[in-house]
Amino acid sequence: MDDPKAGSRDQDNGTAAWFGFWAQFIVLGGLAIGGALFASAERDPGDYATGLVLALSAIALAFLRLKHFFDGRPGAWMAFLLVDDMRNLALVIPVFAIIGLIGLFIAAAAPGTLRDAGIGLFAASGAIVFLSLKRVFDNLDARR
Repeated sequence: MDDPKAGSRDQDNGTAAWFGFWAQFIVLGGLAIGGALFASAERDPGDYATGLVLALSAIALAFLRLKHFFDGRPGAWMAFLLVDDMRNLALVIPVFAIIGLIGLFIAAAAPGTLRDAGIGLFAASGAIVFLSLKRVFDNLDARR
């Protein structure tokens, strides 16, 4: 009747949740430090701005995740970053399409590392659009 493994299984789930919560801040902190180091090296034109944007974005995202947790809405990254309904999707697609095009224009005009940052901005914008599309249509299918 009393399964000794059941207690350790609950403890393992608590440990995994604790580790998962702090792992996101470790990764974001690493990105912030990496961005600051990249900005300070400034080997190519645009390195300073790219590194600074990475560092500030990682710090802002960490604070938003922490606020989200303290507001009592802990959840997955998908629920935090992506939209859930068609009305918001109609706003997200044009905004990120414009951001992606800006990334392509930056990549076409800039040499070196800033070119890679522009391509990364385009890829990230495309990923956000497609993941948001998937999430909205998955929610619509779940409601049927």
